[in-house]
Amino acid sequence: MTQATTRQAMIDSAEQLIAERGLSALTLKEVQIAAGQSNRSAAKYHFGSRDGLLDAVIGARMSPVNECRERLLAELDAHGSPPSIRQAVEILVRPIAAETLGRKGSRYARFLSQAMFDPVLAEKIQKHMSAESFRRAEEMVITVANAPREVAEWRAVNIVNLAIITLARWEDKDRSLELTARIISELIDSCVAILAAQVSATTSDQGLLT
Repeated sequence: MTQATTRQAMIDSAEQLIAERGLSALTLKEVQIAAGQSNRSAAKYHFGSRDGLLDAVIGARMSPVNECRERLLAELDAHGSPPSIRQAVEILVRPIAAETLGRKGSRYARFLSQAMFDPVLAEKIQKHMSAESFRRAEEMVITVANAPREVAEWRAVNIVNLAIITLARWEDKDRSLELTARIISELIDSCVAILAAQVSATTSDQGLLT
């Protein structure tokens, strides 16, 4: 293996370990074994530490997601008109769908789903989600939601969580391109419905609205 392929093999192995067994399973030794590396210092050489390896996994996956989202935002800007609810959702959801259901062998949606139960992993991911493209897409979703801002912010969180869970559910299943397209379209339909829904009396009565 070249240094580049060795590094990528360890990133892929780290993603798999966390997706299948959680963050507690991630050690440099486990990653080296899973990646077929006999050199015991390979992971330390490439990543420095366990945290460095974790940052490398998230960075490797988030980079194409952010690039895709930036392209979609640029296309929207070129049209010069405010986004519809569906356009806003697509800018938020389609890039992560492309990096998971659209990438053969991906375990990244299941990796992300682990963050729902692990605050350390969630904090790491949150740093990468602070990218300008994500912040702008998130704000766009909040702005177009059919709800006051406080509730719209909750709905933005809900659709991100729904997207991760849905993509994780289908990620390791055999799928045709047609079925994959339908799954993503239905996910977007569901997210649009969440943003477009009327705010219920119960939500108002529970003090979520000010």
